[in-house]
Amino acid sequence: MSQKKVVIVGAGIGGLATAMRLQARGGFSVTVLEKNAAAGGRCNIWESEGYRFDTGPSLLLMTDIYRELFAFCGADFDALVPLIKMEPNYGVHFGDGSFMTMSSDLPTMIAELERIEPGSAAGYYRFLEDASRKYRLGRSEFVEKDFRTAGDFFTAHNLGLLKKLNALDKLYTHVSQFFKDDRLRQAFSMQSMYLGISPFDAPAVYTLLPYTELAEDGLYYPKGGLYTLPRAMVQVCGDLGVEIRTEQTVQEIVVRDGKAVGVRVGGEVIPADIVISNADLPYTYTDLLEARPKRYEEASWRKQAFTSSAFVMYLGTDRRYPALHHHNFYLSSDYKRNFEEIFDAKVAPRDPSFYINAPGRTDPSVAPEGGDNLFVLVPIPHLTKQQQWTDDQIAQFREKVFDRLEARGLTDLRKHVVVERMVTPHDWERLYRLKFGAAFGLSHGIFQVGYFRPANKAPHVGNLYFVGASTAPGTGVPLVCLGAKLVSERIAADAA
Repeated sequence: MSQKKVVIVGAGIGGLATAMRLQARGGFSVTVLEKNAAAGGRCNIWESEGYRFDTGPSLLLMTDIYRELFAFCGADFDALVPLIKMEPNYGVHFGDGSFMTMSSDLPTMIAELERIEPGSAAGYYRFLEDASRKYRLGRSEFVEKDFRTAGDFFTAHNLGLLKKLNALDKLYTHVSQFFKDDRLRQAFSMQSMYLGISPFDAPAVYTLLPYTELAEDGLYYPKGGLYTLPRAMVQVCGDLGVEIRTEQTVQEIVVRDGKAVGVRVGGEVIPADIVISNADLPYTYTDLLEARPKRYEEASWRKQAFTSSAFVMYLGTDRRYPALHHHNFYLSSDYKRNFEEIFDAKVAPRDPSFYINAPGRTDPSVAPEGGDNLFVLVPIPHLTKQQQWTDDQIAQFREKVFDRLEARGLTDLRKHVVVERMVTPHDWERLYRLKFGAAFGLSHGIFQVGYFRPANKAPHVGNLYFVGASTAPGTGVPLVCLGAKLVSERIAADAA
């Protein structure tokens, strides 16, 4: 039986997962083209002077998704990506100087909750019950389904489920039903930052995020770091016969007679029966396609809601900071204003919240003996006409972040940094072609999820499909892997 030739633009997690699935199905011969020197996309690695940094995702959850993906391809996920369970999950530092530990261990978690808000255990049990329902219904009925038409989505059954899932409620408001102390409301709503959106705008269904961490599966660290995952995916791709070519920049998706017939790399056209773009979907439409519907023009994208960007610092130090957990969240003294500045005013936050990943607590190999490896991520606005993040603004913000880090326990940090690298909104745009430097792609408000999210199949070009953060079902490594399953099933059905 003849095989259909598939070209995938981009070797991010979505591109690799789709390549694995299609090659494992049979009937497809897959080539992946990656413009950078290594596969993995944002989930990558940077090394300098004995320090090793995961450059993107650092929280691994919903592990059943990866096990199913690898098993579909005849591979053993746990053998290729050995996991260490986080306990505790992470520490949360509040703006008033107080602190709590988030734990999957129920007695530990209850003790922490009662210490902060006496009597809050009952609210936590109600929260878990509610979030469990959202997780199971949201995932099975919406996240893992490919809504190809409005009729698929707007059924009486789905509308009833949306009401049951409090689809129009906001995350922070919904969490407030279960906890009185504002610190707990913050601790159980801040997870929307994983998706680059404000808890004051995010749908209430995203309580499934803390639920997944605390009760469903927990948080994990792959031995060797998060880059172990894409490295294992590359290995499985190789075993299956997928060809991955790095340092191959695609300039154009070639369209003839209304169908994608290949991609242009330099002066060469690489032919294909099917083209899949794992490049950011808005970038694909505006930069890789010569013609596009009006709603996908550059000006139209500016009217869409995008996620935040991220100011990231990779810091290798010549001393350790023993007070840090593996994962650490530091919340602004004015939690709500911080998000308003990022998402509404779109200005640099005056008192930013930030996250520190310090994996040396779990994996000493990430830094030289006696040193520390610190990944610092600060949510900031993406690029707009008003907020361009000039070199001077970046330099000033860097000093502000160092000030905050030192004020909140990392004493004399500047004096102990021996390796430093920054990633700014311009870098997200340059390195990963993320429109407006939005580090997590399109936003996830209620009118940009499910059927409302850009489809994984181009409506105006035959044989052209999409996978990644800005198409269905959404951003984050687990959702992108689910998106690879949805799009590969759609391609197989179309090809039958």
